[in-house]
Amino acid sequence: MVRSYEPRDLQACAAVFCSAFGAAPWNEQWTQSLAETRISELTGTALSAAFVYEEAGRICGFAAGRVVTYLYGREYVIDEFCVAADAQGQGIGTKLLSYIADTMRADGVASICLQTTRGYPSEKFYLKNGFQTAPNMLTMYRTLRDEQKS
Repeated sequence: MVRSYEPRDLQACAAVFCSAFGAAPWNEQWTQSLAETRISELTGTALSAAFVYEEAGRICGFAAGRVVTYLYGREYVIDEFCVAADAQGQGIGTKLLSYIADTMRADGVASICLQTTRGYPSEKFYLKNGFQTAPNMLTMYRTLRDEQKS
């Protein structure tokens, strides 16, 4: 079952987050505490919209984003989307995305956008679920931590 995120879901969603992003191909070293902080930041504003996939009392999928105004209408920007490593490949992510799309459509949201890593399985997943790449868009990144002050 997919439903809206509630604050009581924080620990379970952080565990899903750590499981998903700790596995290949990401192999990221998230701690439970850091994941809880990230999720709290993403779900703690008036613009936030987050969802969980729960089965037999276990949360095994999570999505967090925000609804913002853009030139052509409101859009839902997915900031994080994950399914626990042991639950991937079972259609949970597709059900979660479908629920989000239906909910956003009913709320008058015009589009959903997100960023993912090119070449990772997530790219194929999103393409399979109706997303497309934007040939005129580019994600750019600048690391500040390693820069020397002049």
